[in-house]
Amino acid sequence: MLDLILFAIGVTGFGLAAYWDLRHTEFPDWLPYSMIILTVAFKTIDSVFSNDWWILINSVFIGLIFLGFGLLLYFSRQWGDGDAWLLGALGFVLPQQMSFVKSTFFPFPMTVIFNFLVVSLFYLVVYSLWIGIRKGNVNRKYFKYIRKERYKFIGATLFFFGFAWSFAFVMHSISFNLSNIIQMMLLPFFLTPVLFFSYYAKMVEKNLFKRKVKTSELKEGDVIMEGKWKGLTGKEITALRRKYKYVWIKEGVRFAPVFVITMIITIFYGDLIIIFI
Repeated sequence: MLDLILFAIGVTGFGLAAYWDLRHTEFPDWLPYSMIILTVAFKTIDSVFSNDWWILINSVFIGLIFLGFGLLLYFSRQWGDGDAWLLGALGFVLPQQMSFVKSTFFPFPMTVIFNFLVVSLFYLVVYSLWIGIRKGNVNRKYFKYIRKERYKFIGATLFFFGFAWSFAFVMHSISFNLSNIIQMMLLPFFLTPVLFFSYYAKMVEKNLFKRKVKTSELKEGDVIMEGKWKGLTGKEITALRRKYKYVWIKEGVRFAPVFVITMIITIFYGDLIIIFI
């Protein structure tokens, strides 16, 4: 019964966060807080009736670790504080396998984090490509940059292949497992696209994820370039209007959908690491 309640809390909470983030570029702060409070409340009740306090302790422990990791990314200006709290909520809701969750290779929290990172990567690729396609000017700048720096990319690609295949040859000479050797030889086919995409993502961020606006047009929730990923309050906007006429604001990836996707994949598919084995 508890697993079904937690599943409902997770799908509803992360689903609403994804909807509001895609629709309005932000979601209310109370949403992840409410998910954590509800989860702790139901786990406390379950711990009392089952006389097993590990149910609550495990959830709080894993949740705080996830939240700490999320806040670390926030203070290093990688994403917003709302995303950090959503990651914390993911740890509180999914600290261990539910009764209907497919079994995984690794401890469940490790599976959740690994799945989150894999989903994040693919989501960022699709999101950046979609934004870039909508703005053809970015694609033109990117291909112009690739042509200009083609020798750098060719050199990096040759290095990937040379290093990986030389290492695979060494592994073969000392009788390593054949499957490991094949994986090493295939690694450049993964690293090279990542290299090209990393530059594409930087191009998208540089050209599309910031814009200069009049301070008179600022609204609550906007994020200025110089600050952390924290939306402006009414008082902060008033102070900026007194001091500046224009400011640069940044618009990041609408990241909330990653959390509900990660939860659903983890529950109904299991461990994404099998893709890479």
